[in-house]
Amino acid sequence: MAALQTVQKIGPVLDLFTVSRPEWGASEVAAAIDVPRSSAHALLSSLVETGLLQCRSRGRYRIGWRVVELSQTLKGTVDVRSCATPVLEDLAHKYGETTHLAVMERYRVLYVDKVLGNHVINVAGARVGAHLEPHCSAVGKVLLAQCDPGEIERNITKKPLRRLTPSTITNPAALAQELRSVLRSGCAFDAGEAVPEVHCVAAPVRDDMGLVVAAISMSVPASRFVPAQTEFKNAVIAAGAEISRAIANSADAAIHTHRDDPTFAAAI
Repeated sequence: MAALQTVQKIGPVLDLFTVSRPEWGASEVAAAIDVPRSSAHALLSSLVETGLLQCRSRGRYRIGWRVVELSQTLKGTVDVRSCATPVLEDLAHKYGETTHLAVMERYRVLYVDKVLGNHVINVAGARVGAHLEPHCSAVGKVLLAQCDPGEIERNITKKPLRRLTPSTITNPAALAQELRSVLRSGCAFDAGEAVPEVHCVAAPVRDDMGLVVAAISMSVPASRFVPAQTEFKNAVIAAGAEISRAIANSADAAIHTHRDDPTFAAAI
C-alpha cells in the first residue's frame, strides 16, 4: 500500500515542473503537495534515480533527460502528431482559422500541436503543452465522451466543475447529456465556454483499432463561426477521419516492415 501511495504522488510532483516554473526545492514541493519535507525529498530522490528529474546545485530540481528518451519512445509507437500535422496545416490554410490537436492525459486535455490561422482578427489558441479541464472545450468533450460514466464521475465531476466563462457547463447532469450528444453526432462544440467569444468544433481521431486517441479542432471568433458552423463541422469531421486513415496506414506499414525484417521472423 505504501508503494502505491508513493506512485500516486509522482504525478502531482511532476505536474509542478512547468515552463514558467521549471525548478523546485524539496520544501517547496512538500508545501505544494501537502506532505512532510522528508517525504518530498524521498520522492524527488527516487525521480532523480530514474532520470525523470535532475538535482541541480543547492538542492534544486529540474526535469531530467530521461523525459527526452521517453518522448522518443512515444514517437516510435504510433506518432499521432506526425500523421495529424499535414491535415492541421491544410485545414488552417483552407479556412484561415486556428487548428489544434489534443489528447487526454490523466483526465485533462493536453494540447500537442497547433497551426495558427491567418485572419487579421484571429484566435491565438492554446499553447502546445498546455493543459485544460475537459468539460469546457470541444476537444475535451470529444475525448471525455469516450470514457466510462463511472470514470467521469470519479475523476471529473466528484469536485465542482470550474467555470471559465458564463457559458461553461458546470452541472454534471448537463455535461453527461452533452457527452451523449457528442457520441451521437460524432463531434463536439464549445460555444465560448473556455474563452469568451471564441467558438470551437472538434472531432475524434482514431487509431488502427478504432479507438479514439486524440481530437482535432478548429477555433474561430464567434462572429465568423456562427454563420459557417455547418461547414466548419463537416470540415473538422472529415479532417479527423483523414488523420485516422493516416494512422491506420502508418500502423499497417510498420507491421509489414517488421514482417520483412529477418530478425522479426527469427523471433517468432
